[in-house]
Amino acid sequence: MKKIALVVLCVISILLTACGPKDPLPDQHDVIVRGKGLFVLNEGNFGYANASLTFYDPTADTVANNLFYRVNGAPIGDVGQSLALMDGNLYVVVNNSKYIYKMNAGTLAVDTTKPFKLTDFYSPRYMLPVAPDKAYVSDLVGTELWIVNPQDMTHTGTISMGKSTETMVQLGRELYVTNWSRYYVPGMQNNTVQVVDIDNDVKVADIVVGCEPNGMVVDRNGNLWVLCEGDANDETVPSTLWEINPITKQSSLVVRFEKKALNLAIDPTGTYLYFVYGGDWVVGGDVCRIHIDQPHAEDSFVIPAEGRMFYKMAVNPVNGDIYLSDAKTYTMNGTVYRYSSDGVLLSSFDAGICPGFMVFN
Repeated sequence: MKKIALVVLCVISILLTACGPKDPLPDQHDVIVRGKGLFVLNEGNFGYANASLTFYDPTADTVANNLFYRVNGAPIGDVGQSLALMDGNLYVVVNNSKYIYKMNAGTLAVDTTKPFKLTDFYSPRYMLPVAPDKAYVSDLVGTELWIVNPQDMTHTGTISMGKSTETMVQLGRELYVTNWSRYYVPGMQNNTVQVVDIDNDVKVADIVVGCEPNGMVVDRNGNLWVLCEGDANDETVPSTLWEINPITKQSSLVVRFEKKALNLAIDPTGTYLYFVYGGDWVVGGDVCRIHIDQPHAEDSFVIPAEGRMFYKMAVNPVNGDIYLSDAKTYTMNGTVYRYSSDGVLLSSFDAGICPGFMVFN
């Protein structure tokens, strides 16, 4: 699988890379997240436990790095995969270390008097809260979707999916889950989106889409768009874009791309779909967009890569600003660029090694 091969490449190429943060440890009360901004989870390098947390305040145009370490005196762990925000708490899913951290989203401190780390996963990927006492966690290795209680940080159950699980989106009282990787599940068909009844915690549908579905967004009409990356080992299996009607559970192929397409996002109006086009995990692609009503029409909007490795993307749900992380070599500190919804560069800031998942507070 392409990402796992990339991880191995990163391990080989960082023999001289430090294994942990070198920032001095200030008093934890010096670090407080004030105002609205962007959390960036820097993945770090596989096997080096050097994931880190960044916060950017776009109003003040200020950035703070290595926040988890600076506040708690410990590294996040091995491969920071994703973030989730709920009820004033920030959750960090750490993939290779196989746990989830819980911290105060304002002070970034973990409460050591209570359970602040949830363990016993196989390989956790994403966490999606659906109620104050309930969240789902996808898994790259296992074939069950985890059910957890974010309040007391406990496992409360599992749902048999029969496949590995990746990104998730909630639509009403249903959960849509992509089946992206079959690396650890030989023979698995990685071309489906599965649907879970949230009230009864049972899988109710399997919807066939393209190969390696990953990105999912909901448009202004309440329909689900799914970006499928295609097979990295077979050029005859391209990237594709699908639309799913959540009422009928029917999927339709909308676009068959001529080049690789990655990192699906949507603007605040639910009208424009953004994606990184023409690159892959080692060659940077440009950011393009399409209109949901005219997906085949040419759009003049483009943010050129110009030698940068656009790795992850997030769109501010309030003002439509586009944030793009540049992973560079995947072994050095990266950069995050902020563009207006018109594609005009507004600012940029330094982040940690391999800046990945981003979430707005």
